Amino acid sequence: MVTISPERAKDLQGVIREWCGGQELPADLAELEAFAVEVSRVVGHAVMEQGLPAAADKAGYEGSSLGCSCGKKAKFVSYRPRWVVTVFGGAQAWRGYYHCRHCGTGQVPWDRRQGLSSLQWSPHVKGLMAQAVGHLPYGEAVGMMAQFTGLEIEESRAEAIVAEVGGRLRDQEAAGMDYDCGEVIPLVPQAPKRLYVSMDGASAHIDGSWHEVKTGVVYEGVPDKDGIDTSANARYVAAQEPAERFGERLYVAAAQAGVEHTDHTVVIGDGAEWIWNLAKHHYPWATEVLDYWHATQHIHALAQALHGAESPQGQRWAQDHCRWLKERGPATLLRSLKRMKPKTTHQREALQREQGYFTNNRHRMDYPGFRNHGMMIGSGPIEAGCKTIVGARLKQSGMRWSADGADAVLAIRTALLSGHQDRVQAMAKAA
Repeated sequence: MVTISPERAKDLQGVIREWCGGQELPADLAELEAFAVEVSRVVGHAVMEQGLPAAADKAGYEGSSLGCSCGKKAKFVSYRPRWVVTVFGGAQAWRGYYHCRHCGTGQVPWDRRQGLSSLQWSPHVKGLMAQAVGHLPYGEAVGMMAQFTGLEIEESRAEAIVAEVGGRLRDQEAAGMDYDCGEVIPLVPQAPKRLYVSMDGASAHIDGSWHEVKTGVVYEGVPDKDGIDTSANARYVAAQEPAERFGERLYVAAAQAGVEHTDHTVVIGDGAEWIWNLAKHHYPWATEVLDYWHATQHIHALAQALHGAESPQGQRWAQDHCRWLKERGPATLLRSLKRMKPKTTHQREALQREQGYFTNNRHRMDYPGFRNHGMMIGSGPIEAGCKTIVGARLKQSGMRWSADGADAVLAIRTALLSGHQDRVQAMAKAA
């Protein structure tokens, strides 16, 4: 990082103070602060106008010819201008341009080294814009950029920036998903004692209809004062894609969090078959936990089917079995279901459905045993993740998305919520 030495800072401040001495400065604090911000932008713009042409001129020429991807040589043609919009406004740079007459490809080495793409904005501006859109709707994001930087960026141009940055994030993830078992390098200095993996689906309006966006979270279990785990250091992934591909994406995040080295892995999910198929494939050693609250919903649904929605008897039955399920596990409930005698076809079908659900998941419902080991039994982190990642960003009033547009925003938003702002900023710089 380039810094200004104390001596140069003092000199610069002296020049500004002298200049301010000749100005009629605002007396109001808010107006004075706004004026100071505008002065900083003017000074910054002057620095860019002075420094950018010099930087390009010094490094824009790399000899009379360069190697070309076709195997031939690209010849130096001339210095050509380029407009770059920075956080302090636009400035022009003249850079060396090379052309290969064999394949017709042009090269600008300086642009490549600076991470500049065909878009006019600097990587820093693109990174800021991508982060803003990762948190806010486009209209609010461009308004915030205008307020904080003075840059007026149209929504369509913001979409192009997000498509570029989000696309690079996805390309980076895809490269990481091309792995062999054990090849993913953990990004944590030490594997946690217990690591949770959880996944679910949420719907969003994409390409004219509602589609499921699969969402996953990997987090460490940190015991609270009662010895029960709480979530920490969460990493999120989300994409509209087949379960198998999503499972690979989530596994990479888990491997980077240390899932291959942790003492204990726990997979928490609802009753969806795709979740447990992925759990068996990627984490066969893990403890599988059916979300307790999802199980209680099934108990209440069965009580309504058998006794009616307003039946005090059905409500008592459901409340008792929800409590016993948490205290004793599923055995008491399964015995109760076997003793039931449904009277209607609807009741019979509901009973058969729930018997299958609780029988198939009985090994995932040892809630007293799980709690004795300090484990979480609820899928709160993934449900919150679905609401925060998909609901809060893709499902606001009137929002309609293309598949590519939604995917780019999801890539940026999950990186930001995982605490990886540096990845977003790095992907704003073209390779």
